[in-house]
Amino acid sequence: MHNDIWYLPNGTSTEAQLLKDANVNYLWSETEGSGSLKLNFESVFVKAKNADIWLNPSNYSSYATLKNANENHTMFNAFKYKNIYTISNTKGASGGVLYFELGMTRPDLALKDIIKICHPELLKNYTPYFFKPLP
Repeated sequence: MHNDIWYLPNGTSTEAQLLKDANVNYLWSETEGSGSLKLNFESVFVKAKNADIWLNPSNYSSYATLKNANENHTMFNAFKYKNIYTISNTKGASGGVLYFELGMTRPDLALKDIIKICHPELLKNYTPYFFKPLP
């Protein structure tokens, strides 16, 4: 959430397609259009408060920074049960976020990460490359 606007991938975005390919129930999969969805907190909370998993909470690198940014984040089940995964903490040699450096050229790794996180019984010997548990 930035300036009271919550940005989410549109249902026709590349990110939403990865979730679909990973057989994930993306709550905004039915939306259409270009760019990101721009929603208020209340509409996101009503729909996502009971979600099991939260993928990529923007650039937040820990539960503490996520909580400090907005206390309302703590009301989501994924926060309560510590089931949030971030790309922000996986950095390359120059300090850049690897997902932004490689993600578009290695969608196979992003897809495997999402499958491993959302379907842990699959890909038993795989360790996620981009997405890591939020510390």
